[in-house]
Parts: sequence; structure tokens; C-alpha cells
Amino acid sequence: MKLVDQIKLLQRRTPAYFAVSVFLQIAAAAAALATTAPTITPGTGVYSKVESSVTISGDPGDSLYFTTNGSNPTSSSTPYTTPISIGSSATIKAIAYASGVPSSVTTAYIDNEVNTLPVPRSGLKLWLKGDFGTVLSGSNITQWSDLSGSSPANNATQGTAANQALLVNPAINGLPSGAFNGSSRRYTLANQFTNLTSGFSLFVVMKPIATATKTFFATSNTGPADLVSLENVNTQVRANFYNGTTASSIITPTNTITLSKFWLVDVVHNGSASASLAVNGDVKVSGTVQNLANVARTQNIVGANNTQASFWNGELAELLVFDRAVTETERKNIQGYLFNRYQLDTATAATAPIFSVGTSTLTAPQEVAIAGPSNAEFKFTVDGSTPTAASPTYTQPIRINYTTTLKAIAIANGITSGVTTATYTLDSTRWPAPSSSDTRALEMNLQLPTVAIPQ
Repeated sequence: MKLVDQIKLLQRRTPAYFAVSVFLQIAAAAAALATTAPTITPGTGVYSKVESSVTISGDPGDSLYFTTNGSNPTSSSTPYTTPISIGSSATIKAIAYASGVPSSVTTAYIDNEVNTLPVPRSGLKLWLKGDFGTVLSGSNITQWSDLSGSSPANNATQGTAANQALLVNPAINGLPSGAFNGSSRRYTLANQFTNLTSGFSLFVVMKPIATATKTFFATSNTGPADLVSLENVNTQVRANFYNGTTASSIITPTNTITLSKFWLVDVVHNGSASASLAVNGDVKVSGTVQNLANVARTQNIVGANNTQASFWNGELAELLVFDRAVTETERKNIQGYLFNRYQLDTATAATAPIFSVGTSTLTAPQEVAIAGPSNAEFKFTVDGSTPTAASPTYTQPIRINYTTTLKAIAIANGITSGVTTATYTLDSTRWPAPSSSDTRALEMNLQLPTVAIPQ
């Protein structure tokens, strides 16, 4: 008999207060039978001191099982008996069984990266990386796992496929990023940013693409109220700080950033009505702003504004958020870590490709080769449109069969070059271009010779 049927029967046969008492006893018994989830040590985090093994522990007598491939474990998975050896990174999932009853699954994302030693962990509330912690469905990022070590984890999640960023690999310095389209892709953070009275710090390696005001990160309440956000405004970057509904902001000068290139952007609110915003390590603007309150913020978004009505367009490689003001020394250390990791001091320009044949009038169809930096990928078009990262990839010489405008770009370390263009002209009578309006079916009429063939 189902539990609800048992309660209904008790309600008919016994006084109401007794039925409630029995229900509470049944609920308590069910809770007592629940299996405690196992503990994974070390837990989720980015470790500057290499962790070479992982242990899993549970209640005495529990049977423990685990996976290392990202799938959820069951009683058919590998039994845990001894510490698990890991390499540079590992995703460990574990489950406990007691009397055949399974626990919930515990997950640990462990990233060994000694170069993160300069990054402070105190006050770190969100750490998203393109190269680890992303949960994928094809190229869609369904979850961006928080590596800050916060408990509970401040994971960025999105359940709708059309709203999920796409993994771009490689994007910059051989490392991946997540691509946001400016029309739908965004993530909701699991945790609220509450007590920001000690300030706020955000560091992001991003490649803005949009030529309008687009919000990249927001934590807020309806209104907006108590908003903290970062957005790019064409070639400027703006940080907003609200105390209640009283707004304030700082914004960098025009042309601080170039669109379609990766930049390190960081903003620090010092907790005492002052904030500064830096691009590639140089402070571009500072000023007086509103102080931040200790209040639960229920709208916490990456890739859109607080109401999820306006969407960011660009690529995200790495994001760190602190619920305090980092010191100037810490700020320089974090900048140095990100500069070194993404080689941002050199990843500012890409050399445009060259063609084996320049603009010219050809006497016959000809093949054209594209060349450029050895670490670059070349994208091209032959219809006169400007190539993008989504255009065809150059793999072999391009045959010019009729009058054609060839355009190409080079993409190296996530940086897009200028466009190289050449127009090739051929005699349209001898080598006509195909016509999209000519829908006639191709006819091939073969006629055998009528002359008798000698026997």
C-alpha cells in the first residue's frame, strides 16, 4: 500500500492528531533509512600544489562506487577500495549504497595547476574555466562547473540547448572558450552574492563581439536593485554598482578595447565607495561609486543582464569573482597569472594572409593558394562577403573558374586578422559564372554517328 493510501486509511480510522503523529513517525523512519552521500577528498578546486590521489569515504558498512569519465556511478561501477591516482585533472563521481539504498551522487572537479599559486582563494566565490569543468552535450556547454571551492558550488547552468554557449577549441593560446551569440545564450548561477560590504572583484578573459551595450555578468534584485554588473558598450567597458536602487557606474574611454579580440578586464570595488576598472593590466578609469549592501541577490547571471532580456555577444575563456576587494598586490598577481596563461601580451594581433595570385585578369581558370602565420587557421569566402570564424576553412588551393572575389582572414590564438581581398576577372563569354536564376535542368543529348562503321 502506498504511503498516501496508508495516511488516508489512518484518517478514516483514527483521530486527526494521531494520523499526523503516525505520518511524522513514518517520515522520520524514511529519513533514517536514507543513505549518506560519500565524501571525496580533495574536493572540487584548482590546486597549486599537485594532488596525486583521491580518497572516498562514507558511513561504516556502506559500499562505495565511483567513475572517472563524468558519468553517474551505480552499483555496477568500479568499487572503491584504495585511493584513486589522478593526473593533471580529474572528474570523480561517487555514490554510496547501504542495504541496497543509494545515496545522492557526490562530484569533485579537481584541477592541478601549479601556475595558479598567485591566485588568492580567500573570498573567491566563482571560478569558471573554459578548459576544465565544462559539462558538454556535443559542443554545447550544459553546465559550467564552479572551481572556486565554494560550498555549495556556484555552478552556472542552462537547461535549454538553444541557450547554451558553444565550446570553441582552440580559442586563445591553445585553450578553449565558450561562445555566446548575443540573442539567447546565458547561464544562471546556483548561489547568490549576498554580503558585498567588503567590496567586489571580478577578473575575466573575454572576447567581446557586439557593437552595442551588452551585459556580461550581473548579480541583482528586481528593479534593478543592489545591482553589480559588467558590460561592454561598443569599444568601452562599464561597471555598475547599485545601493538599493541608487545607481552609480564607471566607464572606460572610447576605444579601450577592440572588438573580436581577447582582453583581460578586471574591476575592483574597494568597499569604501571607490572602484577602478583595468584592461590588460592598465587601470583605465577609477571613481566614486555607491557602497554595496549585505542583501541576498536573487538574479545571478552570466551572459545576459539581470532580467535575461539583453544578451552578451562574445567568447568567455576564464572568470573569477570575489566577494571582497582584492589588494593591489593580489590584483597584480591575478593579472599576471591570466596574462601568462593566455599570452595576452602577444595575443593582440594576427597577420593577414597572402594570396599566391593578386588581383588580376586571368586568361584561363587558375588555382590560388593562401599562406600566412604557421599557427593560423585561414577562413575564406568567394561570394564577396566578409569571412568569419564560421566561414569555410582553407585546406587546399582554391580554383578560380570564373570572375570571383576571394576574401580571407587568419585566426591565430583566438585573434582575427584583417581581411585580404583579391578580384580575379575572366572572360565571361568563355567562362561564365553560374546563375542562381537559371533553374533549367541540365540536358545532355548524345547522338551516335550515322556513318556506317566498317565491318
